[in-house]
Amino acid sequence: MASCMVKVKEKACMIMHDSREICILPSESVLKLIGKRYTLLIIGLLGNEKSMHFNEVLRSVGAARSNLISQRFKELESAGLVERRIINTRPVGVEYSLTEKGLELRAQLIPLFDWIEKSSGAKPK
Repeated sequence: MASCMVKVKEKACMIMHDSREICILPSESVLKLIGKRYTLLIIGLLGNEKSMHFNEVLRSVGAARSNLISQRFKELESAGLVERRIINTRPVGVEYSLTEKGLELRAQLIPLFDWIEKSSGAKPK
């Protein structure tokens, strides 16, 4: 793998990688979103389970405040990472799943998690 070098070019940050320039500015909004509390847990759960009801996610992540999980789902849906589906039951249910874009992001995160686990010396529980 070629070494990366950060440089400023016409006020835009670029990373040189394998003889090509990659603009890192668009990554800022994604990193900000995945850095928020519960986001990675939601992406992980939905990737493992394919789809889940809101209350299943709430119980699984152990969140005390449903409004925080609700906000994360809105942000993930707005970013095109999560799809919300209304289920005609009594009471009305809501089911969430990762979109194709969400599945792609999850697939890109797995090598990062592997690296973090290896470099930190942490053992999986």
